[in-house]
Amino acid sequence: MFTTKTLAIGMFAAALYASPAAAQEAPTNWYVHGGLTRLSLADEIKLNFAGAPVPGADIHTKPSYTPTVQVGRYVGHNVAVSLTVGLPPHIEIQGRGTLQPFGKLAETTYGPCVLTLQYHPIRTGPIQPYIGAGAAYMIIFSTKDAAFQNVRIANDLAPALEAGTDIMIGRRVGLFVDAKKAFLRTTATGTFGGAPVVGKVRLDPWAFTAGVSVHF
Repeated sequence: MFTTKTLAIGMFAAALYASPAAAQEAPTNWYVHGGLTRLSLADEIKLNFAGAPVPGADIHTKPSYTPTVQVGRYVGHNVAVSLTVGLPPHIEIQGRGTLQPFGKLAETTYGPCVLTLQYHPIRTGPIQPYIGAGAAYMIIFSTKDAAFQNVRIANDLAPALEAGTDIMIGRRVGLFVDAKKAFLRTTATGTFGGAPVVGKVRLDPWAFTAGVSVHF
């Protein structure tokens, strides 16, 4: 005979049977990306020397590689907020064009960080892509003189875009690839032979990252 006790036992058994599947599909709240980032700059400059423009002035920096960490928090089922920071890279700024005879112009150590709002259209399965938009902030930690003296480079805040995907190899662990574009511009000042030098620099860095993804 069907009784309340039988119903309770059946519901309990069903709950036990369903729990693993439900837990497997339960969305995570946080994720962490840790990887290696390749940073490359646009390297465009408009240079003034002693108040006059320098035609043909150009600069060059080599791409730099640095470890980065991205921490994300879901604020909706398909929406997350993420912050990306990395170990500040050190670069040498070389003269090109009419500045090439002067060789190395200066050195700097800078730390870019990016805060974005992301959209994750797919949160299950092996491939979980996302896109995002937000802001990038570049902090100049130090500068070192070379052909130019008394070099100072301004910090900058600018828009940023990103796209990437997680490639899950387990319930919580996977690999990821990510591309970011920041529209950073800055002003560099210094002296050459005692005369003032002012450069308006377009950095617009690309940041390509690959590494390990953990969801929890």
